[in-house]
Amino acid sequence: MMNDKIAQIKTFVNENVTNDVLKKVGISATILFVVIVAQLIIHEVVMVVDAIPVFNGIMQLVGLFTLINFVRNNLLTPEQRQEFVGKVQNTYNDIVE
Repeated sequence: MMNDKIAQIKTFVNENVTNDVLKKVGISATILFVVIVAQLIIHEVVMVVDAIPVFNGIMQLVGLFTLINFVRNNLLTPEQRQEFVGKVQNTYNDIVE
């Protein structure tokens, strides 16, 4: 009885699994593995950088400067705001279409 099931499974695999399927599964598994390893490395780098006391404060200042610069260039006047909204809508339309 168990040998019959094993024989059925072998027959199914031999009939339905091709080298192309195995290659696709192998490529997908490799990409997944690389992504997981990259995430682990990025996590460790962020933890090391976060442990440097001065760097954290500097990055907050850079973020504040970037925010002020963005507001100054895009949001101060009604014309700038309207132009910015148009750019966002164009980008959204390009992505969706």
